[in-house]
Amino acid sequence: MSISHYYMNLPFDLAGSRAKNRFRNEILWGLKKILELFKEDAEFTVVFDYSCDVEVHKEDRFEFYQLKTQQDGTTYTVSKLLNRNSSGDSVFGKLYKLKFSPDGIEVDKTKIALVSNAPLNDNKSVHRDIEILELKTIDPAAVDDIKKNMKEELNLETDINLENSNFERTSMDLIYPDKTLIGELADFFHDYFQSEPKKINMLFRMLKGEIERKATYELKVLEYDVLLEKKGVSKSYMKHFLYNYIENTDIAVEKVKIYIDTTYQDIFRKRYKLNTALSNIVGQLNSNNKHLQKMEAEIYSYILMHLDQLPEKDEEVIDVIIDNFHSMKTVETSNEDLHVLILLVMKKMEEGVYNQ
Repeated sequence: MSISHYYMNLPFDLAGSRAKNRFRNEILWGLKKILELFKEDAEFTVVFDYSCDVEVHKEDRFEFYQLKTQQDGTTYTVSKLLNRNSSGDSVFGKLYKLKFSPDGIEVDKTKIALVSNAPLNDNKSVHRDIEILELKTIDPAAVDDIKKNMKEELNLETDINLENSNFERTSMDLIYPDKTLIGELADFFHDYFQSEPKKINMLFRMLKGEIERKATYELKVLEYDVLLEKKGVSKSYMKHFLYNYIENTDIAVEKVKIYIDTTYQDIFRKRYKLNTALSNIVGQLNSNNKHLQKMEAEIYSYILMHLDQLPEKDEEVIDVIIDNFHSMKTVETSNEDLHVLILLVMKKMEEGVYNQ
């Protein structure tokens, strides 16, 4: 018996892979939503994986989006919306709960939407050609079924009205979503800034990395402003990031990325942590983190003052600077963050950024 035959007959489990793919689809759809919102005048913060998959926080209202993908080519039925799991919750019920204020009042202007790559089947029609479908407009029998089930599941004394409750069909490629989003990012850049983006793949990786960092933040948050900071990507962050990109400081960022990938090409854990830190540091600098900006300026001054005394090799230089600036680290600043910040200063100096 060949070793390949032996292996192919072992039991397997694809649950982990499917979960990773769902997570990837959620964050990339969230990036797509951010690009759409950026063109509007209103301020916003998109929060990932807190009350639901993707949330839009605006000054006067919330929007909640739950993603449910299907790979078998079938439709998404109303029954699937309403079927309850072992805990007694349905997909739509978990979403509709988010429309109620702490005192139990249904907030009409709060928007909820189930997002899927499959069209909705309301048992009378399959809505293939509608991107955003208001659930209150589908077959009346299906509407009555939804209202009846929500009243029972949520223990309501009055009927729900289904205001701002939608089913949205996404056209995003769920097999190769990265390629789809890179194309949409390029189109967005051209439409908004009237210029062709340079190093679009690098720009995409940095934005994706920032969203992944926010989505995977797992510590408990007690204050709303802290929640937006830890779990959200705001319009102000995007504006700083994109304008910074246009001004070509991304060249130094890309050089840091290349340095990390080359220096630690055989050390996955180190490479992963430093690349994650790079996304964090660039995002924090672009968001005007005063403490990090002060550290950057002081590291730059330190290198200039001690240029002739520093070691020859890059890693030795980094170690010396880490020893001198370790006391400046805050609780939120990891060792990898400091390592990357030093690298970024060094690469900016090489590019003459501080002399411009």
